Amino acid sequence: MYQVKRSNLIFLSIIIIICLIKLFHIGYSRVNFSTNLLLHSFEKDFANNIAVSENILEAHDLIKKSNISNFNLSANLILSNYFRHRIVEFSYPVRFDKNSKFIIALSDSKLSCKVKLKSKRIKLYEC
Repeated sequence: MYQVKRSNLIFLSIIIIICLIKLFHIGYSRVNFSTNLLLHSFEKDFANNIAVSENILEAHDLIKKSNISNFNLSANLILSNYFRHRIVEFSYPVRFDKNSKFIIALSDSKLSCKVKLKSKRIKLYEC
């Protein structure tokens, strides 16, 4: 009886080890799993460039530098669902407000407002 339990335990251990090896194989080869992301995922500002595009990062930097409490987006950026969604989430606790006097626009946009800050791709206007 003891011998049967021991052989079952050894068999179960081997099966679990094989399953773990296969799980890591799938994670690394098919899904491009990164242990670096897993281990450092709760560090401040880790891998922001992987999570969002450069435009979002530049807009977020302008928002942080200007120390504003709310912002609005230009007409062409509001039409971009990706940009609108990501900048609203990424810039929290600074809020998106349609009535804000601060407007984020692409660098090639022309608005009749004063440029408060600008970067390579994004400008922050104060109207």
